Amino acid sequence: MANIFDLAGRVALVTGGGSGIGRSICEGLAEFGADVAVADLSEESAHETVQLLAKYGHRAMAIKADVSKAKDVERMVHRIVAEFGKLDIACNNAGALVGRYRIHETPEELWDKIMAINFKGIFLCTKAEVAVMLKQRKGSIINTSSVGAILPGDPDTMGSIYDSAKAGVITFSRKAAGEYGKEGIRVNAIAPGMIMGTNFAAERRKNAPEASKAKVQQSLAKMALGRPGSADELKGIVVYLASDAASYTTGQVFVIDGGIS
Repeated sequence: MANIFDLAGRVALVTGGGSGIGRSICEGLAEFGADVAVADLSEESAHETVQLLAKYGHRAMAIKADVSKAKDVERMVHRIVAEFGKLDIACNNAGALVGRYRIHETPEELWDKIMAINFKGIFLCTKAEVAVMLKQRKGSIINTSSVGAILPGDPDTMGSIYDSAKAGVITFSRKAAGEYGKEGIRVNAIAPGMIMGTNFAAERRKNAPEASKAKVQQSLAKMALGRPGSADELKGIVVYLASDAASYTTGQVFVIDGGIS
C-alpha cells in the first residue's frame, strides 16, 4: 500500500500543460514518478514546463498541438508513443474561455470556437489515446470539466456556452468509461471551481478588475471553505486517478470547488 500512488515507469500526456492547472498537473505526475509529455498551443510555454520538471529526474518532452485539430492530435499521440513507447495516463486539460456574452448576443463563430476547443478537443484526444490504450489493455484518462457545468445559471457569469461544453465533457467521460471499462481503460472527469493562477482568472481581472473582485467576494461568501483554490490543489486528485489507488474508479466526476456547489 505504501506505493499505491507510485507512477514510476508510466507515461503521461497533459494537454494545456504550458500554464495554470495543466502545469500543476504535470508537476504532480512527475513528482510521483511519471514521464510527462507536455502539450500546449504555445510551444514556448510547454518548454518552460518541461524545464520545471527537470528537477524530478524523469523524462519530459514538449509538443505544440491544437487539440481542436485532428491532425495535430494524431501527430501528438504518435510522437509520444514513438518517444516513450506507450501511453498510460492522459489528462485532457486544454481549454479556452473566449469572450463573455449572453446567449442571444453570442456570435455563431464564437460558439464553434469554444465547442471545438473545450468539447471536440476532448473527443479527438480521447479517440487517439484510446487507440493506443486498447493495445495495452490498460490506461487512465482524466478529462477536465468545470464546476460551472453543474451549477445553476448565474446571470452575471455569461458563460453558458463554455459551461455547456464542460457539461458535455462530463457525459462524454461517463459514456467513454462504459465503452472501454472491460478493456482496462478508466475514464474520469474533474470539475475545478474557483482556481487562481490560471489564464482565465488573469484575463478576468485584466478586463474588468472591479467587477472581477466583486464577483470573487460574492463567490467566497457562498463557499464552504471561504477561499479560492490554487492550481496545485488539483495535483492530489489527478495523481489519485492516474494511479493504482483508483483502480476501481471510473465514470466519475470529482468536483474540487471549496464547497461552492
